[in-house]
Amino acid sequence: LALFMGLPYYMGFVILSGLKHFSNNLKTISLNRFYNPHATWSFPNLNVKDWNESFEKILSTLEGT
Repeated sequence: LALFMGLPYYMGFVILSGLKHFSNNLKTISLNRFYNPHATWSFPNLNVKDWNESFEKILSTLEGT
């Protein structure tokens, strides 16, 4: 599992593209607020408010486990 957050979009795009094509068994997650087609899972394009609400839900769920 590789988790990406806080990178400039273009940098995450290139890194995730390389991982997608050369690491077949690796799952990738992009937590940035813009969709990344190379990640196994990514947020859709969101405005800041919606992204913050969604991210807070993920954090609260993880804190409960």
